[in-house]
Amino acid sequence: MSDVIGLIFFERSPTCGGRAALRDTDRVAQILAATDDRGESPRRLRLLIAWCLITGCGLLLVVVGSFLPWVISGTVKRSSYEIVGVLERLGFAQDGLVAVAVGAWPFLGVLCFAPVVTGALRWWRSTGVLAVVIGLFAATLSIGILLFAVRSGGLPVRLDPIGPSVMAAGGLLLIGGGIGTTFGNSFTRPPQRSSMLST
Repeated sequence: MSDVIGLIFFERSPTCGGRAALRDTDRVAQILAATDDRGESPRRLRLLIAWCLITGCGLLLVVVGSFLPWVISGTVKRSSYEIVGVLERLGFAQDGLVAVAVGAWPFLGVLCFAPVVTGALRWWRSTGVLAVVIGLFAATLSIGILLFAVRSGGLPVRLDPIGPSVMAAGGLLLIGGGIGTTFGNSFTRPPQRSSMLST
């Protein structure tokens, strides 16, 4: 900022020539533009905080929903992790996408922590992409289970909708927050001062 003040004073000094003043004006514009790039405008910062809060709420709901009851067998309520354990013991997930989903399900909490790490490092696009991927996975799985339970009858177990519903809500929040975090910076980028000063 001291360089900017000094250059402005030099530009307005009556002893400097026209070409020197023009060169100094361009240098002032470059310094101000670099300052704008390093800083965050208040509006842009507020939007970024809002997207991060939406994404954080989505992550929390996905993790909480995975621990809530998903299935009622008699008087016993089982969470998603207990269902995955039963599927593995019965051999229903030996190959294919089901096997991949069942094998990765115990690491859902670790996966949900990844956007937190990238957000702390201010890698906003990576945070948004991870949030969208996790949200699509969680929302597709939970909504699919809810629809399957509604259309299917005569099952030996009953679906407890609280777990899938909470995870579905978290997945939808993650998709929206991830899209906003990924593209929000491009949509709210402040105008450059260099164009203003050069005119």
